[in-house]
Amino acid sequence: MSKQKPNNPALISHDEKCAAISESSLLVPMAKSKKLAALRKQSQALQSIEKNPVRRGEIAFSGQNKEASGLLKAAREQINAKIDEIMASYAHGKQNKLFALRYGAPESIKQMSMKAIFTHLGLVKPKNFALIESLDFFGNATPPKKTDPSQ
Repeated sequence: MSKQKPNNPALISHDEKCAAISESSLLVPMAKSKKLAALRKQSQALQSIEKNPVRRGEIAFSGQNKEASGLLKAAREQINAKIDEIMASYAHGKQNKLFALRYGAPESIKQMSMKAIFTHLGLVKPKNFALIESLDFFGNATPPKKTDPSQ
């Protein structure tokens, strides 16, 4: 004979196991956890930074005179124009990929020193280029390349 289950849901046999969750709450209250408080504080700090970002153009060019600042701005425009010109010469759907294959990603190019960028893209260096040749695209000083004497 087969075992029949009762139709009444209130009657449960001892063979069946049942689990019920009445409420879900945190294992540790937020007020008593130092780790949760630190995470919350860190996320709030990041949100305030994201709400009020400072643009690079608004930051004063530190440590150099106005001539270097103007030269850096002109160099940025020249680099962006050259990148746009090169990308425009490639097929529409493959511009980024083809540019990255030949020159590298535009973001990685902008991390290089101005001297390396101008050489890499084949740009003509302006007068007084020595003022900005050790800076990157954003005006930050780039560390000098280490040469290995064993090579």
